[in-house]
Amino acid sequence: MVVFAVWEPILPTDWSAPGTSVLNRLHDRRVRQFWDSGHLVAAVIKKAETAGKLHPDCCERNGSLWDLTAAYPPGERWSNILPQPVLLNGTVVQAAADLESIIAKAK
Repeated sequence: MVVFAVWEPILPTDWSAPGTSVLNRLHDRRVRQFWDSGHLVAAVIKKAETAGKLHPDCCERNGSLWDLTAAYPPGERWSNILPQPVLLNGTVVQAAADLESIIAKAK
């Protein structure tokens, strides 16, 4: 399992990439974190979401998806067309239990 944590500027206080104290909140070795100032990942997920079966109950501000949890089946790879997620919802805090359940079933 690999977790991607994508940080992007949404709120007025999000004027630069997160610092060490924020990045250290996700200290698991399977987590890959990066700053997406151009909202590129959010745009790809939003495009796939509009064509897909799952639609988040939240998580859009100024045209960008954010504070969103997405989980994909084991072995799926992102390419020109994203695979169908098994979870696409948020906020991250509210979707945590659903994500934990998916992870437990995948073990």
